[in-house]
Amino acid sequence: MNDSSPTFWQASWRRLKKNKGAMAGLILIFLAVLLTIFGYFIAPDPSPLANRIILEIGGQKPGFTQQFVLVRSEREVEKTSFIERALFGKPDAYTYVPINSWQQQQENIVVDKFIDEGVSEQIVYPKNILAVKPVVTKKFLLGTDSYGRDILSRLIIGTRVSLSVGLITVIISLTLGIILGSLAGYYGGHTDNIIMWL
Repeated sequence: MNDSSPTFWQASWRRLKKNKGAMAGLILIFLAVLLTIFGYFIAPDPSPLANRIILEIGGQKPGFTQQFVLVRSEREVEKTSFIERALFGKPDAYTYVPINSWQQQQENIVVDKFIDEGVSEQIVYPKNILAVKPVVTKKFLLGTDSYGRDILSRLIIGTRVSLSVGLITVIISLTLGIILGSLAGYYGGHTDNIIMWL
């Protein structure tokens, strides 16, 4: 046998590289797997299931930008490890309150809270219940759903569900196929005909 001849895997890889559709599919699956593993680190909303509900900004179009004041949550949020965050996300330590404008007054911050188009309310927050950087601006690249959740984050985290459904389907099909194929091959005759008909 000639030593310079390619192995089975090398030959298979060369054939795969020539097929542009197969390579595009392989790259897409690879990116989906990366999103599945690192989704909570990539998503703009890293809360569990990307479920940060802000009803005031529901149904906004892609590219929507909003200012928020960060108010400390009433319940204590435990620190999450790297593995916990990768698997389940990181609970929000602050409540995101949408605002139109804000100003600092000694130990307080006065905000014009956004409620709806043309509707607002003035609220005074003491600094000790706010984040160190109390006001942030967020851009929603794909807009928000009717509950005010970031659609891009929901899509990124939703990749896990899509991949797991595909994987479970393949495992079930493979298991049933092996069992039925084994029975058809072993018994033959009528059993084989019935299984092949099925």
